[in-house]
Amino acid sequence: MQNLSLQEQYAKSVRAEVADSVYSIYHQVKTQEKEAINELMQYVQANSDQMEKGITACTENVKTATAAAKNASEQISKLVKRFCTVRTIGDVLYYAAPVAVVIDVLLRLFDFI
Repeated sequence: MQNLSLQEQYAKSVRAEVADSVYSIYHQVKTQEKEAINELMQYVQANSDQMEKGITACTENVKTATAAAKNASEQISKLVKRFCTVRTIGDVLYYAAPVAVVIDVLLRLFDFI
């Protein structure tokens, strides 16, 4: 009977020690988990901020390129409309004169060389 009582006391003390150990380990793991999650969140936030800056810069570049393309298309459209207004031989001579001058200069240069 006394042996049984000692075993029961030993079981209670072991149970208490195990419970304390498990409680301590649980809180250590919980603390480390919180720290790891905070570090991960900081890392994710930093990467998110960097990606957001990159996306913003890319968007600005696309906007600038789009504006330049729009301007170029408008200028080309104006030039095409201007060339479409050729109706008489005078218009043809007016637009062909600079080209003829350039051809003449090139021919004289090649003849000189």
